[in-house]
Amino acid sequence: MSIKRLNKITLYGPGEDKTRILQGLQALGCMHLIPLSDKTADQSLRMQPAQASEALAWLERAPRSRRQIKDKNQVCIDQVVAEVLDNKASIREVSDARDKLIERIREVRPWGEFSFPRLSDLDGQRFWFYVVPLGEMEALSGALKEKDLPWEEIHRDHREAYVIVISNREPAEDLLPVPRSHVGMVPLSRLEMELEESEHLLEELLAEREALTRWNYLLGQAVAAKQDQASLEEASSGTQDEETFFLVQGWVAVSEKKAVESFCLENSVAAIFEEPTDDDAPPTLLEKSNSIGGGSDALGFFQTPNYRTWDPGNLVFYSFSLFFAMIMSDAMYSLLFGGIVFMFRKKLKKTEAGSRLMNLAYFMSAAGAVWGVLIGSYFGVAPGSGGILGHLAFVDLNDYNAMMKLSVFVGVSHLIIANLMTAVVNRGSSYALAPLGWALIMGSGLSIWLGMTQTLPAIFADRVGPAGLIIGALLVFLFTSTRPVRSIGSLCLRGLDGLKAVYNITSAFGDVLSYMRLFALGLSGASLAITFNTLAMDVLDSSPVIGVLFSGLILLLGHALNFALCIMSGVVHGMRLNVIEFVNWGLSDEGYPFKSFRKQED
Repeated sequence: MSIKRLNKITLYGPGEDKTRILQGLQALGCMHLIPLSDKTADQSLRMQPAQASEALAWLERAPRSRRQIKDKNQVCIDQVVAEVLDNKASIREVSDARDKLIERIREVRPWGEFSFPRLSDLDGQRFWFYVVPLGEMEALSGALKEKDLPWEEIHRDHREAYVIVISNREPAEDLLPVPRSHVGMVPLSRLEMELEESEHLLEELLAEREALTRWNYLLGQAVAAKQDQASLEEASSGTQDEETFFLVQGWVAVSEKKAVESFCLENSVAAIFEEPTDDDAPPTLLEKSNSIGGGSDALGFFQTPNYRTWDPGNLVFYSFSLFFAMIMSDAMYSLLFGGIVFMFRKKLKKTEAGSRLMNLAYFMSAAGAVWGVLIGSYFGVAPGSGGILGHLAFVDLNDYNAMMKLSVFVGVSHLIIANLMTAVVNRGSSYALAPLGWALIMGSGLSIWLGMTQTLPAIFADRVGPAGLIIGALLVFLFTSTRPVRSIGSLCLRGLDGLKAVYNITSAFGDVLSYMRLFALGLSGASLAITFNTLAMDVLDSSPVIGVLFSGLILLLGHALNFALCIMSGVVHGMRLNVIEFVNWGLSDEGYPFKSFRKQED
């Protein structure tokens, strides 16, 4: 997995064939266009067809889909779009009405079934409904008695009483301790009947939505066709047009050169291929394998490597998985994570990027399971020392000194690799010695610490480490600056650049210490799992009968919460160490992705 080599290509073609040639290039789908004109296409052309996109999104969110129809002659797309949007509006309208009925029934049910007599039959008297807290009933009774207003309590629960007051006008707001309840005139039975009708109608509309999903493919093709037309118009506006011919320029992978040459011969188009110059800024086209390409996809959410650097995706695939495993620190949590990914495998396999990320997630799950076995944690439970699992658990997570050394060792190794790759990328320049110096400084600092703690022989702390630090600092001081030396002044400025670079040793120290989060987060997750287990056992011991229920709830909710926290910490902090600390030392410049001018429609 690497960054593909690109050539700059300039095509010359007759002006009358411009649209046909651009359509051919779009069908070829291997060129990243470079605008040669300041003209811009109509912004409305770049927009997706709003209604078709909305209809497609609505159908794709349906729980189930029907078998797809792929014959474009069987349907009018505009009619399908209208039906889908009408279905969407109807479902929302019926759903809102149903929700209002449910709320209305909840408010009316305590009052029971009733219907109002005609106002003339009551001699102008009206019913006023109040829900009164039990503690306010004495005050209400006194206030109504003082005003000589008849009232009746028709229902009571453990908190409130339901009271009807009879009066020809609404009682004053300051008379009663609570505001009036707006019950309405529709009887409870009628509300329940309307709710049942709404439920049936909603079921019919949902069935209609599922039936409409058979047009998903054709709707997607209609949206893709509009996008292709917009891309074509934008490409056409970016060409350089002369009197009888036009020029179009872009980047193409060296591996696609023969395909472009064949296209040029077939369409009578002249082409010039050029290697990128120092003034060019080519896009980055990553070559991703299906097995471990998920590392580049994960890193691509945050940063794209520069064309002239290197692709760290391969390393990120393994380092991210290792960091995730160390933070998860439980074999069963990791297997559960893999099981969740397996459940969503069909959705993930719909795209190439999704398949690569799925493989990354599987590897993360496997790495977490292996690390969980090594530390002996299964939902926070340690295996017995006499069994096979007990013999495999030789890493003690509670040995703080050892875990700190392991975390720092992992961090230093990660950053040394980043600096070594930076040196390889710049191997044609003296600047390559500067990252080698940083790698030497980090490794020497680690050896001094391990020597002082007697993990390594004392010679590493007394001689090897200090010598490495001095040599590394000299390399950083002498070769970080690329400022040419032409005078005493420029020599002094270069010396100042070197001193400034050496001062970054504090930043290096901080970046190494950042990897301590691997130990801290792993220990916190494992400790929390043990805590929930202990709480559950305490509850079970205190009450063997009802304690079974409560201890089960503690285990379920506690481990669910801890699992979610471990997943979040593993992803966020595991990626953070790759994106911030690692990239800070391994990638000097950020690039931009290669965007193929290609057709979306099949």
